[in-house]
Amino acid sequence: MTEASIVAEARLRTRPQAGRLIAAAAGGSLLLLALQVFGASRLELTFDEAYYTLWSRSLAPGYLDHPPMVALFIRASTAVFGGSELGVRALSLACVGALPALVALIARRLFQSAETAALAVLIWIAAPLVIAGAVFVTPDAPLVVFWTLGLAALVELWRTAKARWLIAMGVALGLMLLSKFTAAFFAAGVGLAFVTTPSLQRWLRSPAPWAALALAAAIFSPFVAWNAEHGWATFMKQGGRTAGNGFAPFDLVEFIVAQILLMNPLAFAPFAAAVAGVSWRKPVAPGSAEEARRLLVSTIAPAAIYFLIHALHDRVQGNWLAPLFPASAVLAADWVARALQSHGFPRVVARAALWAPPLALVIMLLGFVQATTGFLPLGAADPTARLEGFRDLAREVDARAKAEGAPYLLTQGYALASLMNVYGDPSITVVQPEQRIRWIFSASPPESLFQAPGLAIAEAGRRFDLVLKMRFREVEPAGTVERRRAGRPVETYELYRVAAPYAPVLDPPCPSAEVDLERKCRP
Repeated sequence: MTEASIVAEARLRTRPQAGRLIAAAAGGSLLLLALQVFGASRLELTFDEAYYTLWSRSLAPGYLDHPPMVALFIRASTAVFGGSELGVRALSLACVGALPALVALIARRLFQSAETAALAVLIWIAAPLVIAGAVFVTPDAPLVVFWTLGLAALVELWRTAKARWLIAMGVALGLMLLSKFTAAFFAAGVGLAFVTTPSLQRWLRSPAPWAALALAAAIFSPFVAWNAEHGWATFMKQGGRTAGNGFAPFDLVEFIVAQILLMNPLAFAPFAAAVAGVSWRKPVAPGSAEEARRLLVSTIAPAAIYFLIHALHDRVQGNWLAPLFPASAVLAADWVARALQSHGFPRVVARAALWAPPLALVIMLLGFVQATTGFLPLGAADPTARLEGFRDLAREVDARAKAEGAPYLLTQGYALASLMNVYGDPSITVVQPEQRIRWIFSASPPESLFQAPGLAIAEAGRRFDLVLKMRFREVEPAGTVERRRAGRPVETYELYRVAAPYAPVLDPPCPSAEVDLERKCRP
């Protein structure tokens, strides 16, 4: 039998399997999106979502924590779908819900295989980070969307060698940068791909990539100008993450385990095998599958290596690597498609990967039940404990404030301030007296407001009274309130009555977000 006939026969054998995989990928993506919509409509906003929702009500070129893209997403979403939890999350859900099609397109263009494209979708939707993360609207959502669009443009540049795709990458990079600073690693990954991928090396001698970078910088420039006007607050905050705390092996272990779990262990195994199998020394044919693998690994490597090093001395949040998941899914899918045609242990690993989506679906359903009912008594170890009960808490606190005749509520921390603002009575002013740089997107209340007696709230045991006594002569306990989930107490909060201010209640809006004991800005 000739080599051509062997290849033809193999293709015929895989067609029925490819058809089943395509159906599973399409059906799984739609089912996942439906479940995510259901979850997004039932779960209360997280404290970060509440904070970003407040951003969206006062749009600005920048904010302390991140660039403004997430605020723009929420503003557009609520304008169309209303201000409910689902309305806040709808646009983000729709964009992330469309990513399986884009992931499939990238895989198809790279490897010319419908089977690989379907497998890439299945591995993508099997990632717990994708399953759960897409329910909530965070800066990661627009970042992943624009990163994947940029990756698609890079693939088209590799496939067609047409400079217009560099312009598309520049636009995508600019929008990524307006989403989250992690976008800088996309530019580094593209630069590495230009070096390691023979078909792309011609662009190292062209001015076109520099034009694309200039376009990205122009899109990003309003945020830079805003930061310049506000003491480079965001750059100071995010740059502070690069400072280490000494060698921390536990953080490194946590980082590795978290990525395995967030990708799905059944999908991580073929991804790791795919990365290990990429050849960097031997020549590769332009446009070949091996060159495509180099391209994908090159886009992943800068961010993965940086965060791996960062984990040696500080904690890395699992979601920080979210934009790498589309390329990782395609790379893993290519390995699975090849391993399914082999024998022995690789075939076992590949077949196990096909069970990743249903396993992840079961985990998602259990997580939703836990978030809404707390049926497992996990205590402080329950990651879903902060997802429910704030609407009723706000109602109870509002009732107490009205009974006390308090026109304002002081909170400890931006999380509680954001949730009380979103779920509370708008006639009661909710204020975080510290870290005022967080709130410069809206007008601060006048100090005259605090001449009247008011209420303050904080998590139990946080000694918020010490902060209040730096502002008010009269600070006295006013009881406690409980946040409940499905009727069960989750967290206790302490209330205080405050009156007779003898110093400014609100800290100055320091770029560092911190003040010293004299309440002057720290450098």
